[in-house]
Amino acid sequence: MNLVAILILLAVVVTSLFQPRVGSLVVRPHWAAIAGALAMMALGFVSPREAFESLRFMALPLLTLVSLMIMTLVADKVGLFVSFTRWLARAADGDAKKLFTYLFFGGTLIGALFTNDAAVLILTPLVGTLIVEIRTDEWGDRSELPYFFAVLYVANLVGLLVISNPINIVVADSFDISFLEYAKWMVLPATASIVVTFLALRFYFRHDLPSRFELPRRVQTVTGHLGFRRFAAGLIVLTLIGFFSESLTHIPVYAVALTGAVLITAGYMRTEGGSLRPILRNVAWDVILFVAAIFVVALGIRNAGITADLGENLRSIHDHSQSLGIAATSGTASFLSALMNNHPVAYTMSLAIEDMHLSQEAGQLHVFAALIGGDLGPKMLPIGSLAALLWFRLLRDRGIVVSYWEYIKLGVPVTILAVLAAVAVLLAEAALV
Repeated sequence: MNLVAILILLAVVVTSLFQPRVGSLVVRPHWAAIAGALAMMALGFVSPREAFESLRFMALPLLTLVSLMIMTLVADKVGLFVSFTRWLARAADGDAKKLFTYLFFGGTLIGALFTNDAAVLILTPLVGTLIVEIRTDEWGDRSELPYFFAVLYVANLVGLLVISNPINIVVADSFDISFLEYAKWMVLPATASIVVTFLALRFYFRHDLPSRFELPRRVQTVTGHLGFRRFAAGLIVLTLIGFFSESLTHIPVYAVALTGAVLITAGYMRTEGGSLRPILRNVAWDVILFVAAIFVVALGIRNAGITADLGENLRSIHDHSQSLGIAATSGTASFLSALMNNHPVAYTMSLAIEDMHLSQEAGQLHVFAALIGGDLGPKMLPIGSLAALLWFRLLRDRGIVVSYWEYIKLGVPVTILAVLAAVAVLLAEAALV
């Protein structure tokens, strides 16, 4: 029976990544995940009641995710991100190497606040447009690549905040980890992964980065009211403050995110005369369905006894040495995320950690270690995350071809170094507590 459950999971992952055609229809990842969830139910791995309870549990994390998506879409509609990238270009003042640095860290900020997939979806075309505006005749065939890789890699860093990655939101909610508690433990490991990743990218592309760029004399006017853009930026800051003050106000993250989404949408409709319908239509509902359905698939994996076996193996390592156990959890999550996509791996790992029956403190450390692996692991192989596949497609649409081999030969060493650095910092934090 275990083999059947594993085959269902593998079928979902492979179908999600390669998206085969069935007649005139393309099987998208969310349909593959829904089919996998139904298969788990049909074969008795998950009862209808368990599926319902899992979806009820997912409701609030998914509401948080939808609210963040709405805020992202409105901010993008009124030109907040275009203004931000142009401001970075002006700040770089013609120095292309500075621009690379500013785009990387600016993109990291966007990814931290608006989730990693949003960062790729928004920044890839924005950076492409910016490059067209600023490139000079001295730029070579590979001069654009560092900037596009910078955009991709900010989507696969350790989540600086719990809202930085959908898997962080769901897993943290499973273990009742607050926004502030997550930040207390993960800001420093995330910073380590950010610094290591930046230095590695900067070294790898040291011969490809151009020296100069030219700011265009005229640029297309950014649509949207300047006053509302400032209001939107201020509201995003206030929403972030609301997340951090959860322990004081006792207002949960989902309520803060929902309030922010409602206010920014109301302001958009009143100030810009915008319609709510296109905003709601552009929410990535397919991602929401995928996350909900793949959680049911992970539950089937648990009921088949697979997470118990995984948890037992990790527990034996933990009992020998907590440091080795945490490293093993992170390494396992990294490796499996690269091979199978980080969403199903993250949820499976969280259930395996529950099955380890550790103390609350030790369990949280393993959760953070698993999220480090789940956030960083997808950089090793192109199939590791939906964000990477989206990035490849966006580049192909612009006529830019990046080989899988280049992705892998850069991604594997960078990921290993970043995971080691982040886990080392996490262990240092645990030793000081």
